[in-house]
Amino acid sequence: MTQHLTVDVRHDVPFTVIAVSGEIDIDTAPELREVVAEVTDAGADRLVFDLSDVTFVDSIGLGVFVLARKKMLLRQGTVDIVASTRRVVAIFTIAGLDDVFALRPTLAAVFADQDPAEPA
Repeated sequence: MTQHLTVDVRHDVPFTVIAVSGEIDIDTAPELREVVAEVTDAGADRLVFDLSDVTFVDSIGLGVFVLARKKMLLRQGTVDIVASTRRVVAIFTIAGLDDVFALRPTLAAVFADQDPAEPA
């Protein structure tokens, strides 16, 4: 049974932080995809996904992050991911996405790096 997904969006200028908790899988990924569409359509260009309270991400969920990255590349924006648990970091690593996304252990680490080395 899929764990409930909670998604909260807040603006910490210059970032749009999308804090997620629960499991991101085939059942819940569409909800997250919808939030990504809303914030990118509203003009966000520096996304931070805070996955500190995420317990699992499947391949469909990873696709949402790839979609967000594609949207940010079109507008020369960035995507950072806060992944503080070994399990979530391992999922990105196994999928080879740890080379694609800037994975940080905390939001503070993202905020401290105001000038990311590479886009999206």
